[in-house]
Amino acid sequence: MPINTRYNGYDLAIEKAARVRDFADGEFTVKAKKDKYLPILSGQNSGDYDAYLARGFIVPAVEPTALAISGAIMRKPPEFEPTGNLSYLVDDMDGHNTSCNKFVEDIIKELLYAGSAGYLVEFEDKAVVKQYTKENIINVSADYIVLAQEYVIQNDKDRYEQETKTEYLELTFDDDGRYIQNLWREGKGNEGFAIVDTQTPTNRGEALYSIPFVFSDVLDADPTLLHLANVNLDQYRMSTDQRHGLHWTALPTFLLFGDLRDENGNKKQIKVGAGCANHIEDVDARAELLEFSGAGLGALKDVINDNVQTMASIGAKMLLGGSNGVKAAETARIEASSETATLSTLANSIDSTMKALLEILAQWQGATVPEYKVNRDFIDTNLDSQTLLAYLQVYQSGGMSLDSFLSLLVKGELLPKNISAEDEADRIGTTGNDFDLGEDDEEDSQL
Repeated sequence: MPINTRYNGYDLAIEKAARVRDFADGEFTVKAKKDKYLPILSGQNSGDYDAYLARGFIVPAVEPTALAISGAIMRKPPEFEPTGNLSYLVDDMDGHNTSCNKFVEDIIKELLYAGSAGYLVEFEDKAVVKQYTKENIINVSADYIVLAQEYVIQNDKDRYEQETKTEYLELTFDDDGRYIQNLWREGKGNEGFAIVDTQTPTNRGEALYSIPFVFSDVLDADPTLLHLANVNLDQYRMSTDQRHGLHWTALPTFLLFGDLRDENGNKKQIKVGAGCANHIEDVDARAELLEFSGAGLGALKDVINDNVQTMASIGAKMLLGGSNGVKAAETARIEASSETATLSTLANSIDSTMKALLEILAQWQGATVPEYKVNRDFIDTNLDSQTLLAYLQVYQSGGMSLDSFLSLLVKGELLPKNISAEDEADRIGTTGNDFDLGEDDEEDSQL
């Protein structure tokens, strides 16, 4: 089989990822795919279909939801403090000055849009990580991983003309079990694919016997936002049908019945509108307005509203306005429980992916493996005044230590940013504290 042979299930996996990516891109991308997402109605010619296509509307749901989820995970900096030979990772994970936080945001995006991705560790002037999307991972086994990538050929006769082609990077082993990289390119005519270069990566001169490649999840994992994209697709089709129906039925049709000729037998011109007067000889003539009164479009509207509600329940919280009034912290936690379950799953995938990558990077750089832990405090629920007062009274009564009290303030985000419980305790030790709610002052005034 040729090097570009795809693994079983590749086409379905890519179709799912393409749907999520297209609806994340929005209306222009989806409509450019035409009947892939919006079937042609029976009897429509190309002009009719183009008009039908233009009437559709897509509620932006996928990308805003992805941004909200990524923002919830990254709202607080991860625990990551690499030192020594790995200190550069904070600002450069891939050799192109991509910061660690931006790199993790890309991991989140691929989990949301594609369900998984792959990460190859390579050594340039330092150990770096290269990301390969699910679309670029075309074949996998215990002995090889085949990655599709692009390269550019310059036209020798025209410096402004370039051609982009696909090549395949095969990560595999030689006969001695050493890790090698074979680069495959297609020849001219019917020559097919052939190896044009072979590299033997090493770890400071030592051969490698495993492929330094990490998957963020299994390749057949569905995109996290696939269900949302599916509902978005249905909403798009229903809204197109509704607007198409409104185009034909929204304005009433004027009908005239009778003999509309003048006294000479010529067809009489009828004028319509304010300030117009018409005289018709036929006493039986009449005029009527034909207008739509059925419930079909109303049913479509109900379906569209249901779709919007469903998208909101899946994760697109921004599609609906928030409830009036201020919610208690516990209410916010309960309402977000399903969302945080997804966030926790994503956070676990991120941590496991980063752990595996950092172990390889540390080995290659001869450094200690740094700990990486992404934020788990997904929901911004500041302490309300009643809860704060209750905590303060427990502390005052001796039922809670100062350290525990300050830790609750940190968790409730009532202390300044970058101030830990220990920092605040030190500040209190220097400046003193006054947590007695003025009770001593009241006693002094009574004396």
